[in-house]
Amino acid sequence: MLARSLFAHARSALDQLRAAARAARVKRRWERRLADLPAGADGARRLHIGCGDVNAPGFINLDARALAHVHIVHADLSHLPMIPAEAFELVYLSHVLEHVERRRVTDALRELRRILEPGGLLRISVPDFDKLLDLYLAGGRAIGVIEGALMGGQDRPDNYHHAVFNAAHLRAKLCEAGFSDIREWDPDNCAHHDFDDWASRPLQFDGRRFPISLNMEAVRPR
Repeated sequence: MLARSLFAHARSALDQLRAAARAARVKRRWERRLADLPAGADGARRLHIGCGDVNAPGFINLDARALAHVHIVHADLSHLPMIPAEAFELVYLSHVLEHVERRRVTDALRELRRILEPGGLLRISVPDFDKLLDLYLAGGRAIGVIEGALMGGQDRPDNYHHAVFNAAHLRAKLCEAGFSDIREWDPDNCAHHDFDDWASRPLQFDGRRFPISLNMEAVRPR
């Protein structure tokens, strides 16, 4: 029994050493790469996940598609092995989290927490199910009015929606992932958001503009 316990302890210690060595290798590779990656005017590193066609100054761009301005081509939000821990002051993603399988949403948020520095900010925009319901009712319960926003464009493998959110549900997921200071944010009145995307873009129906996004941000505790 003692021998088994000592073996388990030794194996655990070895696993920890291997994990530390992997983390050190990732950090060294990342630091070598930083010279070729953009930073803010203040020197801070900020990551735009799912940037699509947006190329915002001062952001490192990560997307599933190998577009010309994308620095990191990667699709799995719950596993970002090329990025070391505590690498970013701000991580931003707009209409991306709903593309994650619903059972993996918390894992994805935990991974985003890992790559944020203590006190760093996670800023999210997702389709707001409550606002889509308002649009659905205003549209006479016509599914086509909300079908794209609810289910994704479905024009390529990565453009399907797997999760839905309203404020209470997203807040609960952020809490579960270990975030604090959770609050809504205004895309027209915040730092580091001087570009147009779905965070502020409405859908139009019958001459009316319907906002459809839930914009929420949270802090990695220090």
